[in-house]
Amino acid sequence: MMKKLFVLAVLLLVVGTLVFANGTKEATSQKAPDKIVIWTNLTADAQTVVLKKQFTEVAQEMGIDFEMVTVSFGDMYTKLATAVESGEVPDIMHTNFAGSAYLYSQDMLTSVDDVIDGLGRDDFISSYLHVLNAGGKTWGLPDWALHTSVWYRKDLFAKYGISIPKNWAEFKAAAEKLCIDENGDGNIDIYGFPVPLNAVQVAPQTYYEFLYSAGVTTVDPKTGAYTFGSQKAKAVEVMDYIMDLYHTVSPKSSLEWAWNEYRNALVEGTVAMTLDMGAVILMAQNNNPEMLENIGCFDLPGQYGNKPASFGSGYAFVASNDGDAAKIALKKEFLTKLYTPERAAERALSRPMFAFPSIYSGLAIYRQDPKVSLFQDQIDSITNAFENNNWYWYGMENGLSQLSSQIEATTFFGESLQSVALGMESSKDAVDYIDQQLQEQIALIK
Repeated sequence: MMKKLFVLAVLLLVVGTLVFANGTKEATSQKAPDKIVIWTNLTADAQTVVLKKQFTEVAQEMGIDFEMVTVSFGDMYTKLATAVESGEVPDIMHTNFAGSAYLYSQDMLTSVDDVIDGLGRDDFISSYLHVLNAGGKTWGLPDWALHTSVWYRKDLFAKYGISIPKNWAEFKAAAEKLCIDENGDGNIDIYGFPVPLNAVQVAPQTYYEFLYSAGVTTVDPKTGAYTFGSQKAKAVEVMDYIMDLYHTVSPKSSLEWAWNEYRNALVEGTVAMTLDMGAVILMAQNNNPEMLENIGCFDLPGQYGNKPASFGSGYAFVASNDGDAAKIALKKEFLTKLYTPERAAERALSRPMFAFPSIYSGLAIYRQDPKVSLFQDQIDSITNAFENNNWYWYGMENGLSQLSSQIEATTFFGESLQSVALGMESSKDAVDYIDQQLQEQIALIK
């Protein structure tokens, strides 16, 4: 009997040990929380703080982890290539339209039409969606966008009796009238309009705003076929007009001006108008607040009045197609939660003005913020341009195209424009060279 009791006790001990051990194993092998890896090309503190705050909020709502990595544009393509090779592609990327186009061209994205429809497609500004479309699908969620306008001195327009120009002839006449010698020494103290031609991004941005307002495109907006080569005569005409402005109403130093130089010139009062996407307002707030009440904006007019299109830029969230269906669904849920009106407005407001939220419900909150509440007329002007004009980013008139990132990463536009400004070649020769370079870039993509 004692022997039986001893055996029973041993069996109970073994069973108990196994049960405890199994329970411990189950406890220690519970699945770790899902994790989302997010890359952003925004590196400014004001913007990354807001992104990290929102990512943290959404991750907590979903009960998951996240990792946020800031990647500068200069390093982005190298890091992406390395990530593809290693199989560690980010789950979500926050990048500009050119970056989105590159990721799409590498077959790295999942379409997000279901997310857009779930949020309400009618709440999105349609021109934002167009630029992220390819093959009948939308490959990114537009976050905020920028529109190129003419920012100008309202006080000088009033003083010299100048109306908002309605065509290029009137625009040049206004710029000529605004070349002002304030002290009568024979030198111009305020120039009418700078033509910034820094070769890194700025020159093509300047050229494309005028190209679009004259109806010249890189590719056909409907078919995607290459069109610049068949529009060279008009492109030459546009370049001649820009060069006329450069030689008659622009500081000659603008040949090398980038964003800070032309914005500061308006803020400090050495030019009367400039093309910009709105960050000039933040510069005025920081450097010369007294100038704020004198600054307004209007849309660059079309060559003969009717304006076919405008030039703009923006940011988007894209999701990689890496992972199983559950992981992709997780990414889309994360993105959906980022698109409350409050969060959309907060992200746009973290950027130097005027970055407009991509959803109307976010725009309504954006309008009420103290940072922009004084600029309702400017907001109306830009919103009208977004809604009622065609609005393109170079090379992406037909939607996502890697050509835009090729244009952005090269300097042949700027070098050609600078060469013409310096009298080293004709506009025709420069346009021929640009056409050749664009076709070479297209061949490389194919």
